[in-house]
Amino acid sequence: MFRIGQSSPRALRRGLRRGAILTILAAGTQVGCTREFYREWANQDVSEAVFEKSRDPRWRLDVFSVEPPAMSRFASPYDPEFPPAPPDDPATAALSPVPQWPDNRVLVPVEGTGYLELLERWRTERESNDPNFSLPPGPRPADAAVGFPTPNVRGTVQPPSAASPFAPGTGNPDNPAPGTSGPGPDPAAGGATPGRGGSLPGPDPSSIEPAPPGGATPGGTPPGGPSARNSGANPRTKAAASSPKQIASTRPGRQSKAIPPPKPVETIVRKGSTRKPGLRDLAVVKTAQPPDQAVQQPLPPGPRIPLESRDSQREMSEETRRELQRIAPAGPSGGFNQEQAAELAGILVPRVPPLNVAQVAGLPRNARPYVVTMQQAFTVALINSRVYQTQLENLYASALAVTLQRFQFEPQFYAGMSPLTTPIGAGFAAGVNPANQFLYSTRKSPGGQISSLTMGEVAGVGKLFSSGGQLLMGFANQVVFNFVGKNPIQPTVQSSLPLSFIQPFLRGAGRAVVLENLTQAERNLVYQTRSFAKFRQEFIVVSLTGGTITNFGTGLAAQGFSGGGNSDPTLGFIPVVVNFAQVIIDRRNLAYFEQLAALYEELIEGESSGLTKLQVDQIRSSVLGARQTLIGDILTLRNQLDQFKQQLGMPPDTPMVPDLSLVQAYLDVYEAIDDWQRSANRRLDDIPRIVNRLPELEDIVLDGSSVLGMYKGSTTYDNEDELEATLQAAVRIAAEFRLDLMNNRAALYDAWRQIRVRANALRGYLNVAITNQIFTPPTTSNPFAFVDQAKQFRLVLNAELPLIRVAERNSFRQAIIAYEQARRQLMSQEDFVKYQLRSDIRAMQVQYIGYEITKRNLILNIQLKDQAFEQIIAPPQGGAAGGVGLAANAATQTNNLVNFHNNLIRSEQALLSAYQSYQAARLTVYRDIGTLPYDEWEAFSELFPSEYRGPILSQGGGASARPASAPAPQPAQGPRR
Repeated sequence: MFRIGQSSPRALRRGLRRGAILTILAAGTQVGCTREFYREWANQDVSEAVFEKSRDPRWRLDVFSVEPPAMSRFASPYDPEFPPAPPDDPATAALSPVPQWPDNRVLVPVEGTGYLELLERWRTERESNDPNFSLPPGPRPADAAVGFPTPNVRGTVQPPSAASPFAPGTGNPDNPAPGTSGPGPDPAAGGATPGRGGSLPGPDPSSIEPAPPGGATPGGTPPGGPSARNSGANPRTKAAASSPKQIASTRPGRQSKAIPPPKPVETIVRKGSTRKPGLRDLAVVKTAQPPDQAVQQPLPPGPRIPLESRDSQREMSEETRRELQRIAPAGPSGGFNQEQAAELAGILVPRVPPLNVAQVAGLPRNARPYVVTMQQAFTVALINSRVYQTQLENLYASALAVTLQRFQFEPQFYAGMSPLTTPIGAGFAAGVNPANQFLYSTRKSPGGQISSLTMGEVAGVGKLFSSGGQLLMGFANQVVFNFVGKNPIQPTVQSSLPLSFIQPFLRGAGRAVVLENLTQAERNLVYQTRSFAKFRQEFIVVSLTGGTITNFGTGLAAQGFSGGGNSDPTLGFIPVVVNFAQVIIDRRNLAYFEQLAALYEELIEGESSGLTKLQVDQIRSSVLGARQTLIGDILTLRNQLDQFKQQLGMPPDTPMVPDLSLVQAYLDVYEAIDDWQRSANRRLDDIPRIVNRLPELEDIVLDGSSVLGMYKGSTTYDNEDELEATLQAAVRIAAEFRLDLMNNRAALYDAWRQIRVRANALRGYLNVAITNQIFTPPTTSNPFAFVDQAKQFRLVLNAELPLIRVAERNSFRQAIIAYEQARRQLMSQEDFVKYQLRSDIRAMQVQYIGYEITKRNLILNIQLKDQAFEQIIAPPQGGAAGGVGLAANAATQTNNLVNFHNNLIRSEQALLSAYQSYQAARLTVYRDIGTLPYDEWEAFSELFPSEYRGPILSQGGGASARPASAPAPQPAQGPRR
């Protein structure tokens, strides 16, 4: 692109300099833009495509970003375009080539710790709002403010940190739930209500002992002092706290100064106790010898196996012994009267200390684990969930395919020195792309001596039209220096302006064929956007209740999500909390049998007790069985807790436990039942009123039809009058809101379009290509000296008969079969949805009926247990003066007492399991109908409107409380119009 004068050496040198500069610039453009430019460019195009396809309110997506949250575990602090090399396996690196030598290398795998700082922040807020916790001197940190929002967690803004919004039985603080004394925890129990087995917001109740009279702790430290709370900190984080005093040192050898928690009931042994005379050790055996020669031989050397050990046999405490002496000063041998027998029943229900959640979870007894509510656990799941990030990336990949197809129909510019990249949809014209080369041949070579330098530049634009036509316009220039000849310095300059247009008329022509790939990519993005919205609906159900879901495409049970792609456990928050409650019940069960065994050992010494060694051994067998059940449930709890941490994206060794407010209403009722059993003036009429304090289960209303309306308060499953109308209403709603059903309908239309696209390939070819070029004359060295006379017009026809079309025929026939298969697939999917909804609603109704039956069974088991004990200590028939003994068959009555107590414990556990199963069934109905809000926090608000508002932290931060002005909970409605 320069002009060289034929007689001016100065002009020649100036032209050479220009050519060298242009050559350098052309070579510099080959380097391209930065990696960051291309990444941001892709993000912008993908965001525009995703937001365009997510405008429908049924799957709206307000914020979209494929970048991991800054607080997530898999967030990286390094440049994403130039990440440092990760640690390599030494053996593999030594046995394979090393083609890349990294400039930077990390020594250990990099993991983000922002979520740990968030957990530390929540713990600081929890402790700062506990009445027994006093902040150190100084201003309160801003991050510990009450009700802080955490923005941009997966594109949403969290509500204020709160106790679990799903806690049953919560309500107005002015009208507390039955069994509670107010919105805040009891200060005398370190943040936990006295007698409860669970924990409330505040410091770990296991790390704070009740303050004795006078306001001082046993160690002389005022309440709320530094030694009143455990200072063990998580060694995996350096999260900031309001003061260094709140974080314990993690240096080796430094011990925590926390007051040790009270010992569990099952490990309390009376000092100075001796083995009962009736017990014997298995220290000798009889040898297999004739009776006349049988002698006792000692066991081989080794550990002795006693029948009982001091840590497995709970002796009666001194307090219980004094209470027994108060009831019957004459002792068991003197017998009991009727009033004394009634008071004796209360001794059998011991008070169990609060559960040490850290110890049960497998952490050190004095540890300070992170206690997270359901909202907080769900927030961590949104930040750390690997499957959530994978679904975002799948959506991103679908949008990338759309950007490529759209780019094919945009004008595509190109320029360079003989560029190799051809514009999509438009090829270079013949002779347009000259070569850049230096050619040298000696005189002996074929063709003689040659020494030439050829430089060619090309620039232009290409365009593909929806009809299949291709247009290419450009500018081409070629400069040739021949260093051998008469005039070795004088170059030869040749330029051209090519204009080409190619239009097919048969095969490959028409919008149906040309726009097919773009259309399918656009529709796939819509499908993926809907799938992502459905995944978000499933995500909240899996995070709360866990479980699996049937993948209709494969017919197999996927791990929590219909789209698959999940390798983490799907346990759920509610099952973990219920498992903690099961352990609490097991501890009460073990304490009861230990107390009963100790009582039997005291009563057996009485002459008129009627008890024998057989009854004592019966109870001891129950003690061992209860202990084994407790150990098994603790093991299950610890394993499932580790799985739940993995589900949240955290390592299993993270010191985290769930808040137990969710089941606190049930634990309160169980504690009230124990209080009733302790009462000497108990009446059977009080039992139904206590059990009726249990939370009521939430209903679902579908187009005005209540799912539970026909079965409320019922224990039978035979009312079918309104059931079919409810099922049909659910199917109508699902037909409008079920996102995967929309995708299946659209997939049928895709299969129909393929029939025409494949049929187009059966046609012959008829393509017309027109090329018109304008050149510069060979007599000039000016690259822009175009003249009208130097033209070249070219017309090319390509025609082919449709003779070889066997592959195309088979493809066309397969398209017809695929369409018929898609029709049957849609029918099957619609039938599956109908069956799924009918099954879900029936399961929800049956779970509700089972819940009601379990409540009534609980009442009966309480009565049976109480009556069984009264039979044991009932006065003898005929009544000895002033004395009471056991009934005639003590072994049978003891069996009845053990069986009825076990039935009572199983009823309490079954009630919690029924609550868990009902919540899973209820959320499954919302999910399968399609009306569960796709926005996670909106789902909290609509499914649990009253509890979602969070607690009033200024009133103590106990179980989730609702302001006085908040409306009462309403049944969750169907679709939002």
